[in-house]
Amino acid sequence: MDQVPMVMYQIYVFAIPLVILAALGGFRWKAGLWGNSLTLGAVLFSVLTAVGWWEDVAELLAKQAPATLFVADCIAIWVLFIVSLLILDTATRYMSTVKVKYNDMVENVGNGIVLLLLFVTLYGFYLFAEELGPVGENLDAVPSNGVAAWGIPMFRHLSAPGQGNLSAFTGGNQFDDRGEFRKLQLQRRQAIMGNMLGDDGLQGTDSQVDQMKR
Repeated sequence: MDQVPMVMYQIYVFAIPLVILAALGGFRWKAGLWGNSLTLGAVLFSVLTAVGWWEDVAELLAKQAPATLFVADCIAIWVLFIVSLLILDTATRYMSTVKVKYNDMVENVGNGIVLLLLFVTLYGFYLFAEELGPVGENLDAVPSNGVAAWGIPMFRHLSAPGQGNLSAFTGGNQFDDRGEFRKLQLQRRQAIMGNMLGDDGLQGTDSQVDQMKR
């Protein structure tokens, strides 16, 4: 059992990024520079959509089904990302029916760069979304910078009033405007751990939903 945390850590640090890289290289290389550039745009906008709206969707889900309280954030952010990506990817396929062909050197080098950007975006989003998952935290842990902290200032900037990220549609509601995201998520994970040590496991209750703070 002592080896389980180390195995999970190795998967987290090495296996997942390698799988993402292999999938992009194996499935996306033939799409070419033009196709992958469109995909990169769809992925970036899907990430921003998920980050901008997941809290509202999670709150709605938890209030409608209190038992999902501890997994609502995780479900909401991934569903928003996947649905947005499917819609945008389908739309770009219909809007761009002509595949642009570049010089071989430009095609190969540019395609590699775009795939690298896709990898950074997808892995960065995974690291960000992973912190919303139903994984407990030691009850005496303190907030740390963590592996996904680099993305938070970017999301905060992009969601600020006048900066983009659907700010016009949300009335200028800025993500993490008080800089408390990591602190609140740590408290959430500790609450999950505390609940797991009790009799309720991952199942939330109506009283816990009433205490939600967004």
